Order: sequence, then C-alpha cells, then structure tokens
Amino acid sequence: MRRVAWLVAPLVVALALAAVAFAQQVNKYSVVASTSPGKAGTSKKPVPVSVKFAYKVDEASGKQPSAVKRYKISFYGVRNNGRYFKTCAASKISAAGNNDSGCPSDALVGTGTIDNYVYQSADPSGAGGFPCTKKLKVYNAGQNKAVIYIYGDPSQCGGVGALPPIPAKYVAGDGGGQALQFDVPPTVLHPIAGLTVAVRNVTSSIKKKVVTKKGVKHGYYESVKCKAAKRPVVVTFTPESGSAATASSSPGCSK
Repeated sequence: MRRVAWLVAPLVVALALAAVAFAQQVNKYSVVASTSPGKAGTSKKPVPVSVKFAYKVDEASGKQPSAVKRYKISFYGVRNNGRYFKTCAASKISAAGNNDSGCPSDALVGTGTIDNYVYQSADPSGAGGFPCTKKLKVYNAGQNKAVIYIYGDPSQCGGVGALPPIPAKYVAGDGGGQALQFDVPPTVLHPIAGLTVAVRNVTSSIKKKVVTKKGVKHGYYESVKCKAAKRPVVVTFTPESGSAATASSSPGCSK
C-alpha cells in the first residue's frame, strides 16, 4: 500500500499543477475594423456597405490562450438583409463531407484567414504544439443566418483539412444594427482528446453585395446609423475558461 501511495502521490500533484496552470490562463483581445463607405445612412435610406475586421487573441503571461467557444461581432448601426440573397445551408456542406463546392457562388458573402495554435490542453505553455493555418468563407443562409466554413491545406494543420461548417446567427446589436454570433463546437476546439485549438489571429471581410427588388436596392450589409462621427465595433469573446470579455475599435463614420 505504501508503494502504491508513493506512486500515486506524484501523479496527483502533477495533475493538480496542470489544472492550476490551465485555470490561470487570462486571454487578451484586440480588434481592428472598418466599413466602406464610411457613411451613416438612415433606416429609411440605408447605405450598403462592406466590412473588414481583424482580431488577435493573446494570453496575459505569454502562454497559449484558452480556446474561445463563442464570438459576437457587432458593427454599430449595421444590419443584415440575408433574405434577399442566395443561400447555402450548413447541412448542405455537411452532407457533402464538409465540402462547399455545391454552394451557389452568389451565396458567398465573405472570406478570411485564421492562424491557430494547437497545444496539449494540460500544458498551456504550448511546448510541443504546432501552428495551424486555415482559410474561412462566410455563406448567407437566409435572413439572420449565416454559415462559417473553415478549410485549408492539411499539411499546414497537422493533417487536418476542412472542418464541419459552423452555423451562425444575427442577433440584436448596437445602434439599430445586428451582431454576428456563433458557437464553436467542442469537436473543433478539441479535435483529439487532450489537444486544444486556440485561435490567435483572424482577418475577415464581408463583401458589399447589392440586389434590386421591386425597384428598391438592398445591401447584404446596410448601415442605418453611426454614433457621432464614429462606428463602434465591439467583439465579445467567451473563452472555455475565464469570463467573457470585449475588445473594440471605433472607425470613422460620416453623415
């Protein structure tokens, strides 16, 4: 019994230390964003716009950050008009084996890149981990709905290629606008037991798309308001460990 106790005790201590190290992760976030054109518009005369945004996820003490499980991206006074555009559902991509080749090209509304880092969950220092570079596409999925499709060269991500599509939705935002919100499934955050995928850098853009219905022009994204001469952009990050936090940017906006 004593021999077993001597063997078990160090293991318990090691696991406890690993748990403490994981719990001590404190994520830090930053955001840069803009719209084009940078005009306010009104609810009666909205201005179709494109948007660009980029965010970084760091850790306060230099470790790898905790994985982020929910994102909420709000552009002040910018709303969605998905009902007027072609769509592609997450189920269609899933049914094709996580392949988007069957999606209408007109349903594609945005693109971007993602720099991830994959590390052992019990060792947030990142030792022995590896970078994982991916690309992303945003598809319109109907009014207040979108799909985020993540793909890329398997050789740049430990042999992992396309991922299951992530459904997203538009929820109430600031200034009469809407926010894009989505949850990253645990199977994406932890594709293999004991490993964590942490997003480090993301750049993305939503195209300026316009259609005319019954003589009225509608933008996929439309601006209806600004806050003074600024357009506050707020991203809310909810990590697996720790509290939700926000990062913001305030690009210029004119009447």
